[in-house]
Amino acid sequence: MEYKLRSAGNRNLAVAILVLLVISILALMLCWRLYSDNRDLFRQLANNRQIIVVPYGADSAFSFTGERGDARYLRLMALAWANLRLNINSANAEASHEMLLAAACDGAEAVMQPVLAEESSRVKGNSGGSVFYPKDFQVWPEKGIVDIAGQLELSYGMHSGGLVDKRYRIRTDLRNNRLCWSAFLEVPNV
Repeated sequence: MEYKLRSAGNRNLAVAILVLLVISILALMLCWRLYSDNRDLFRQLANNRQIIVVPYGADSAFSFTGERGDARYLRLMALAWANLRLNINSANAEASHEMLLAAACDGAEAVMQPVLAEESSRVKGNSGGSVFYPKDFQVWPEKGIVDIAGQLELSYGMHSGGLVDKRYRIRTDLRNNRLCWSAFLEVPNV
């Protein structure tokens, strides 16, 4: 009887040691997994160089790690630049176009300045204005291109023209650590 109790006790002790050994191995594997995940997360955090910006008219800041920004940021910047060019009247045309030219890349303002001057003089001479209603956006963040499709309404004095479908393409670049537009083109509707 004592022999059976002793062998049963040894067997229970062996099973308990085996269970504790399995639990210890699983705990070590879990600790290693947590350590490696934590090391990877810390490496990403230490090497994370985000740019935080607040674009025109936005309520919250955006952060991005690329050269030009993510699609949301480029969309808001392109919308702000389109607003400065297309939503004008005789009172604010020059100021809006000056702000738009201030955001231009080096060399782009020389190309765009005659176009904007002609638009400003046409709007001022006729007591006119224009309003752009954006409808659709296409953004290619890796190329820095934003396409904005919408309807443009022109008004001269008391007369208002109908809505005209327009599509604009804005190309962005990063120069001297600032985001600027290098092209602001009207694209024919297909």
